[in-house]
Amino acid sequence: EEGGKKLELIPGDMYILDPMYEHVGTRASWCEYYYIHFTHPALIKLQDEGIILWNRLAKKRGRALQSNKYSYDLCGDTRLYLPRYYNLAHYSSLLQVEGLFNEARKYNENQMEYYKTLCGSKILEAIILISRSYTSTKVFTQVQSLPKSYPVVEELLTFLNEEYVKKITSNLLEEKFNRNFDYMNRVFKQVTGTTIFRYLTRVRINRAEMFMQNATLTMAEIGEQSGFSDEYYFSRVFKKKTGEAPTGYLKNSMKSNLFTNPFTGTETKEEKSAE
Repeated sequence: EEGGKKLELIPGDMYILDPMYEHVGTRASWCEYYYIHFTHPALIKLQDEGIILWNRLAKKRGRALQSNKYSYDLCGDTRLYLPRYYNLAHYSSLLQVEGLFNEARKYNENQMEYYKTLCGSKILEAIILISRSYTSTKVFTQVQSLPKSYPVVEELLTFLNEEYVKKITSNLLEEKFNRNFDYMNRVFKQVTGTTIFRYLTRVRINRAEMFMQNATLTMAEIGEQSGFSDEYYFSRVFKKKTGEAPTGYLKNSMKSNLFTNPFTGTETKEEKSAE
């Protein structure tokens, strides 16, 4: 009971209790539950859920899936939405959250250095999983502007981000997702603003730029590990997308990442700027 209002919870339920009210149990009942106390300097209580919030969460998911995972930039708004009440209907999600809470409890009992940081990180991870689950289930059933095939777009984005090294063709995508490629491409562009293969090229170029931070790889190896089977095709596409040939990009990247050599006394970029 919260402030005189009775709450009946079922397995998988989570509920955020308002600290402004008194909370009491109304009757004895055998159950297992986690009671977590946490604070945050910038908690904001929203009055209610609505289409504006749901659209915002859907866009947040889309931006994250389209972001460059090799960049240090944050994916837009970093605020996390947690529903006041939510039921983790998917058993696998419930087990994941329960496992994280158990890990948090173990860290808290351990009391070695940084134990509170580790405990808090596990609780945060669990909260993020709950928020993601809410977005995947609640939001996409409420936002009418999203196409019914939005989950397929999510699957496509995940597949392209994970399997970019493979030779991905329209036939392969049709076979994997059991849908017509033209239809998938049309819906994909409707949601992301770009086509499937343009997005795939962007993922591969981002990966190549990351590999270029490692000077031990040859240009052919960088192209191959980024999903380009032909070195010359890789060079042509890279220059078209970045405005710079891979060799020039690599050279500039090496210049901007100088480190002090303790044996030769080579200056770092930071040491030069300090002068």
